[in-house]
Amino acid sequence: MAPASPPRSGAAGAVPAGASRPAASGFASPSALEYDLTAFAFFAIITGGGLPTPLYVIYQKAWGFSSGILTVVFAVYAAGLLLMLLVFGHLSDRIGRRPVLVLSVLVALGSTVVFLLASSVAWLIVARFLSGMSVGLCANTASAALTEFEPRQDRNRAALTVAVITAVGVGIGPLYAGVLAQYAPDPLTLSFWVLLGLLLAALAAALAIHDPRRGAPEPPGSAHRFVQVPPEVRPTFAVAGLAAFIGFALAGIFSGLAPSFLAVDLKITNHAVSGATVLLAFGSAALAPLLLHRRAHHQMMRIGAALVPAGLIALVFAVWSGLELPFLVGTVVCGAGFGLCLRGGLGLLNRAAPPDQRAEVLSAFYVAAYLGLSVPVVGIGVLANVVGLPLAALVFGTLIAGLAVPILLTKEAPLPPGARDPPEGRAPGGPT
Repeated sequence: MAPASPPRSGAAGAVPAGASRPAASGFASPSALEYDLTAFAFFAIITGGGLPTPLYVIYQKAWGFSSGILTVVFAVYAAGLLLMLLVFGHLSDRIGRRPVLVLSVLVALGSTVVFLLASSVAWLIVARFLSGMSVGLCANTASAALTEFEPRQDRNRAALTVAVITAVGVGIGPLYAGVLAQYAPDPLTLSFWVLLGLLLAALAAALAIHDPRRGAPEPPGSAHRFVQVPPEVRPTFAVAGLAAFIGFALAGIFSGLAPSFLAVDLKITNHAVSGATVLLAFGSAALAPLLLHRRAHHQMMRIGAALVPAGLIALVFAVWSGLELPFLVGTVVCGAGFGLCLRGGLGLLNRAAPPDQRAEVLSAFYVAAYLGLSVPVVGIGVLANVVGLPLAALVFGTLIAGLAVPILLTKEAPLPPGARDPPEGRAPGGPT
């Protein structure tokens, strides 16, 4: 399904205004409508993935389970997500973007129904596993689809769209869940009724996407293997994948520390404030790539990597001191670092990945990302039970900050022949 090479015009990857979009040899040429429909479906699923964050303390109080069980709930979400990325990461490269998007929305609907019916922690575990599966099916597929459906084949704009949707979706879900839990009746169900309506609209959007296969052959054995990164892309992937890992680890450590810090140290139990704090972090993640959209992709990753130790120092200091100001600073810095690492890594891989393996390469990218999101949070939870939260945060914060050093020392990320990172100061398409 490799698309014909687009005409070059000043900025790499952009097609002159008025030029027709070349057809991809596995998909019919979509219009701008497909781009918008895909973006909406992606947003709905990402929103559902982050929505339960401020509700965990309510579940914990209602059902009386321990912090260790809460770690299990988070771990099964990551397990469902990584399972889908590893086993089915190449699926949309074989059968098309639309069927996998539809399937991911259906799984998200199933997760939401389980949340609505939940009466014990076992239901919560099943719901989070299904939620992780839906995000795992959707993340790489939507990223690849947005790259291919972008009307001018502006890969820079597609990567920016993915980064902003991810950040805003993860932030909006906890915000409205926290507000509804604090000020509306039925705190454990109302937000999921809202999500159910959003996902039904997303299902209609996914079904409306015009994305027919044209009979592209499926390589032998491709349906029975884990995701793979082509050899020519691996040098680029090594840098982009590390950036994804530390960026998402930064977001994960924040997500793991924030609820405990707000409730224990600042004595803030308002669920709306908890949701607003998450939105502040991921709002920064959405804003930072917009402000720096003219930077080259590897420059964004280096700036994001530089923000990693700064954000972690602020968060760890806040946990040790119990002060609010360093916590707010760490929230903003962590969000910006996460957003820039995600945006830069996606931009590089969008340019480096072969079109017929784009979803598979992006699956590997998201595997690295969500390992970063899950492993440190689970590790902090386990270690905190032994040595306390401040020391656990310090240990994992130091480890993650150390992983940022190789990116800071990399002057320019390698790209395969024929793929070019837009030069600093010139980004195709701008922040639209």
